[in-house]
Amino acid sequence: MKDLTENERAWLVFFRMISLDRNPAPTLRRVQLLRRICEPKRA
Repeated sequence: MKDLTENERAWLVFFRMISLDRNPAPTLRRVQLLRRICEPKRA
């Protein structure tokens, strides 16, 4: 973890929070949902 930036560590904390401290595998569905959540809203 010491090689990570402060921003990268914050993302890890965020992912742990939304996954309820579990370690789910990155399935296609989960990746698609994360992309949808993180992409800017279209007008």
